[in-house]
Amino acid sequence: MADARATKLPDLKTIAAMAVARRKRAGLSQKALADLAGVGHVTVIALEKGEGNLRLENAWRILSALGLAEEGPDLKRIAGGGGL
Repeated sequence: MADARATKLPDLKTIAAMAVARRKRAGLSQKALADLAGVGHVTVIALEKGEGNLRLENAWRILSALGLAEEGPDLKRIAGGGGL
């Protein structure tokens, strides 16, 4: 398994800027992206503002819909107590 300390993740402001750029390049409105990701449009707005008050599952859904994150494990199963 890779050493977790070796990977530096971008900060939330950087992720937000990447998401806005990708959404605009795809020609999507915030509402269309929200529908595609299965989240509310307010959640897309919060992510794009770089606000930290987001559920990780919802942020991941948005980033996945934009092609900025790979589909991972079933997050509902994990959140529901199924664990890894």
